[in-house]
Amino acid sequence: MQSTNPSIKKNKKVLSQAAIKRLQLQQQEDAKSKVEKLAEIIKDRNPIAAKHNSVYKQVAIVKERNTPIKKAYLKPILKVKEQAPMARDSSKSISEARMEQREKEHHHLFKQAENIRNRLEKLSSREKVKTTEGLRDCYSIYEFLEGSKDGEIFYNTLRSYYKATLEKIQSNTPDESLLVRFIFSKKSTKQVSEYATVLRYALETGISKHNFVKWYNETTQTRILCLARKSSTADSKDKLSRAKVALLRYFDIQEQWPLGHFDYPEYLAAKQVHLPDDLMFVICRGVRKFNRDTYFDPENPNATSVPMAEISALHFIPTNIDLINDVINRLARSLIPNINDIEEQVNIKTEQIWANDMNNLLMERELGSSYKSADRWADRIQASITEDQLEFESKRKKIQNIRNQSRK
Repeated sequence: MQSTNPSIKKNKKVLSQAAIKRLQLQQQEDAKSKVEKLAEIIKDRNPIAAKHNSVYKQVAIVKERNTPIKKAYLKPILKVKEQAPMARDSSKSISEARMEQREKEHHHLFKQAENIRNRLEKLSSREKVKTTEGLRDCYSIYEFLEGSKDGEIFYNTLRSYYKATLEKIQSNTPDESLLVRFIFSKKSTKQVSEYATVLRYALETGISKHNFVKWYNETTQTRILCLARKSSTADSKDKLSRAKVALLRYFDIQEQWPLGHFDYPEYLAAKQVHLPDDLMFVICRGVRKFNRDTYFDPENPNATSVPMAEISALHFIPTNIDLINDVINRLARSLIPNINDIEEQVNIKTEQIWANDMNNLLMERELGSSYKSADRWADRIQASITEDQLEFESKRKKIQNIRNQSRK
């Protein structure tokens, strides 16, 4: 057998590729027409003549034909999964689902608070580090509740728990104190109040639960209580002054639509009115007129006939700055929880609608305070009559249910 030289095969391979290229060029030249060849010759020799339209078109045709066509690559479109249509549940089923979810969250929070309490009960008074960590965990729950829409329901459940366990709490106990009392059950009332103040001030200053221990140890509890007291005093004074401004504005608007008016001697009015707000206090008596044949349904806005009452002015109270301050402060304090919304609604609603809403809010607050005052005095009288505490509690609940039904 003859031995093959690898160099000969390599030369043959190279020559064959060059021959293929020459054949391709020859075929392209043969495919050109005479006009195209002439155009290329003119272009190479005379650049000015090559700019002629006929030459330019023929050259462009040749270039376009000789340019290899690149195939565009398109990414495949993924198939979209068919989604099931949204279930159109009724409002009742939606509310039930929300209630179930809320109960699960609250149950988890109660379980977490109970675990913290059980852990703290095993500690001694010297283990301050563990106590601070327990306060941090309590702050974590408090921070979550304040950011939740259903936090008030959780606090109401805590109040019910204290009533069931017969643990005495004040009606005006803050929400944070309820939570602290549940977790720190062995602490005194003073310590519970101090811990609650620490939690409230930490939330106001924007302390995170991760930095709570460091902030608490560096600032110290005494310093925190002092800062919280100053902040609360300044904030309450500012809100009270804003509420007074809103109340006086309400009076100015209501002057255009007064409840009633009558003439009075000017020289006597000058003695009774308080300057510069022109306020006057008068004791009146209201008596219904004898028009029993007129029936009025408050829920029927189309009612034309309304039974009227006769209000008689009995006595003008002389100018008394203390009395005016007491009355204005009392009415203004009832507006403090809603002062931000009240100031926002001033620029949104008309004066008459805004004043009507203010009237409803003030009447609601005053009726609530009058009901509490009446219940407190009635309970005192009932307590003085009954001899046993259990008998008093059973009677008080029955009487309170009758009162609530009559006030609806």
